[in-house]
Amino acid sequence: MKKTLILVFITLLLLTNCESQPPKTNVVLPKPQMPAEQIAQTQQPALPKDVGYEYNPQGRRDPFKSLIIKPEMAEKKKGLTPLEQDDISTFKLTAIVWSGDQFYALITLPDGKSYTAKKGTKLGLEGGVIHEITKDTVIVRHYLRDKKHKDIILKLRLEEQG
Repeated sequence: MKKTLILVFITLLLLTNCESQPPKTNVVLPKPQMPAEQIAQTQQPALPKDVGYEYNPQGRRDPFKSLIIKPEMAEKKKGLTPLEQDDISTFKLTAIVWSGDQFYALITLPDGKSYTAKKGTKLGLEGGVIHEITKDTVIVRHYLRDKKHKDIILKLRLEEQG
């Protein structure tokens, strides 16, 4: 009895899920012949300008450029000295020389070129200025907003020499 009841239930489910669909027939209609002028007009439909969205890139950043710019990837600005075109963190203080009371620093850039700098020389991308040179350090001062400043110290690494 249970087997027949289950069998009847399954057949009812199958019958209710079956839908009668009309048979598919493929009918090929002949293409109407149109003059070339009408074909050109039908291929390029004119859309009204107020439909859709038009992107205006004026004053906006390039969406395909990275948001993170590494110092070595920063664009070099024209009219600046080589000491102003790189980040201070990439500089290496190679030597300090003094003559009387005046100190001079020999600074090596990432490209291997060395430059002489003295007090008041501009350094780095952020517009830092050499504030003081001692016998083993160079203090670079960045002036921030509200007349505050931040000092960066370049140390002469004596253990690397000799």
